[in-house]
Amino acid sequence: MISSYIYSSQTNNEIEVESLRDIQTIAKRENLAHGITGYLTYKKETFIQYIEGPEEDIKQLITNLHNDKRHNIIKSIHFPPKKERVFKDWSMRYIEYDELIEIGFHELLETVFFTVGNKIFDEEQVIQKLNNMLEKIAVTQKNMK
Repeated sequence: MISSYIYSSQTNNEIEVESLRDIQTIAKRENLAHGITGYLTYKKETFIQYIEGPEEDIKQLITNLHNDKRHNIIKSIHFPPKKERVFKDWSMRYIEYDELIEIGFHELLETVFFTVGNKIFDEEQVIQKLNNMLEKIAVTQKNMK
């Protein structure tokens, strides 16, 4: 079974494009070594990252993310175990926020993800909506290559 997790975090200061590339390069290498796939997006000091992989490796990565002093995790969701990955071939794909705007998922991502704990959606509904959106992002990005 595949463990998966999505979180948003606030950086301590604005990150330059070169630093984002460095983060992606390191994440790709580390994730590939641990069988983790997913994607990362960034906008105005806020990261949103989705990761999936073996349960123990995901747990360790989550611990590492929480201990990283460059950012503070503000919202996170653990998904129920899955049989298949959403992003099979992406050890860590960086998706420009503008790409999410182009395919129309930026508002959905923000609305669904940032309303967890509010009365708009319960956690099960949020997980279902996020799963649907993640699958559509994977298909759309695959077709854009």
